[in-house]
Amino acid sequence: MWKILVTEKIHPSGLKELRKDPEVELLEKVDMSEEEFFHLVKDVDALVTRSGTSIDKRVLDEAKRLKVVARAGVGVDNIDLDWASRKGVVVINAPTGNTLAATEHTFALLLSICRKLPHGFNDLARGGWNRKAFMGMQLHGKTLLIIGLGRIGSQVAKRAEAFGMEVLAYDPYISARKVEELGVRRALELEGALALADVVTLHTPLTSETKGMIDERTLKAFKKGAILINCARGGLVDEQACADAIREGRLAGAAFDVFSQEPPKNDHPLFAEDIRDRVVLTPHIGANTHEAQSAVSLIIAKNLLAALKGEPYEHAVNLPFMEHKLSASGKRFLALARKMGILAASIVAGAPGSVQFSMRGIPVDDVVEARAYEYCSHCPYTIAALKGVLERHLGRGISYMEAPLLAQERGIYVEEASISDSRYRYLMELKVKSDKEEVVILATVTEDDEKQRIVGINGYRMDFEPSGSFIIFQNHDRPGVIGKIGTYLGEKGINIANFYLGRKNGSGLAFGVLQVDGEVDQQVLEDLNEAEDFVWVSSVKFEGDR
Repeated sequence: MWKILVTEKIHPSGLKELRKDPEVELLEKVDMSEEEFFHLVKDVDALVTRSGTSIDKRVLDEAKRLKVVARAGVGVDNIDLDWASRKGVVVINAPTGNTLAATEHTFALLLSICRKLPHGFNDLARGGWNRKAFMGMQLHGKTLLIIGLGRIGSQVAKRAEAFGMEVLAYDPYISARKVEELGVRRALELEGALALADVVTLHTPLTSETKGMIDERTLKAFKKGAILINCARGGLVDEQACADAIREGRLAGAAFDVFSQEPPKNDHPLFAEDIRDRVVLTPHIGANTHEAQSAVSLIIAKNLLAALKGEPYEHAVNLPFMEHKLSASGKRFLALARKMGILAASIVAGAPGSVQFSMRGIPVDDVVEARAYEYCSHCPYTIAALKGVLERHLGRGISYMEAPLLAQERGIYVEEASISDSRYRYLMELKVKSDKEEVVILATVTEDDEKQRIVGINGYRMDFEPSGSFIIFQNHDRPGVIGKIGTYLGEKGINIANFYLGRKNGSGLAFGVLQVDGEVDQQVLEDLNEAEDFVWVSSVKFEGDR
């Protein structure tokens, strides 16, 4: 018998799925004390939770029989994923269960703000009949810009076309093939697309790259009279700047379901009296439909049972392989593969369309044992490289398990190959190809001191340890270039820690890597990219080994 403890309320359809299995003993204990929880968790095989139950190191150490934690929802902030992985506990969530609910809520907000529905009702309830005060805007013929073309953004695109809207999509990490399949027009520059759009809707994760992406500067690029919708994540929009844009007439209105601080305080800028007739706000209810909650509970119930029984399942967030079963050497190569992905994504122009990972001489004896599931089609090193590629846009929060799924969702083709390079006993090669170019990274772990080294970029021989902050560039191979960049960085107070240069005889070009102290801001990159000596300039920061 599998003993499953349910600690919070979930939709009855999921509980029904668990109850009908003759091998399951179901314990439903909502609102129990901490003492009772720790008493019960010692003897269960699986937990079903929401966000209110903390599954931390202490709980995982106490739960000796625990094999699966199922989170009825998307976020897993209340679960210690690293420690769960080390304990061999699979963590499952339900990222697809609320896709349609969030999609439809996007249109509920859009239609509400365009047709002033809540404002009309409020006026009518107060005894008014001011029909002329609620002149609206129809969607047909309007241009919709979708920022983030993942699961929800893709569904929004399909429904927008049914309304007769012209759909633009901006997502640097969606392949051209995926955009073509959806039949939408791809926007390559965000600010140019903002100037064309009558409606802008956000469907991107919150990362260091996307945080505050709609701010005072980008709001100035919006088409005058446009509407902004945010059903994605609080923090993507500078809410004060948005309120000011509405107040000044630059935005016709805005509709939000999510906020940078939840619940928002009474003095939140979007609550201001003078703009309430142009704002629609809801309390983070995008996933709150009976159907979505039912789907979420069924997804976790079915996958939880499959995981317990050793059958194929979906939506694990922490284990495409048992990382703790890799040897010390294997873990060093795993960390290096991820860094190769981060580096390649920092260099490649355009959205990655394919990722090819190859290796020679890498210790693979422990890889088979480290595979958590037989149907995991890629080796751990390939997945780590893919995770690194995706991190550049989606943030470090994505898990190893999510990486192949996110790649598939974005139309990124992933393959593995072998290489024969005699210069190094151990060698890994990563090729990331977009619709514009291919970037090739070579890396190794040295035999004598076991240091991670990047040894090649796009055919240029290099030799540096990927740790800390770097400025990467390709420049015209002529006298004075290095001196100029050194002088410029000195003026900006940026100290150069190390310098690496690769050259190709006869090419007229060189490849440079500068390790610097501290952060590299966007203005520095913009200034260097405008200089005539450089073909392109980018930056990368390597953080951690996971």
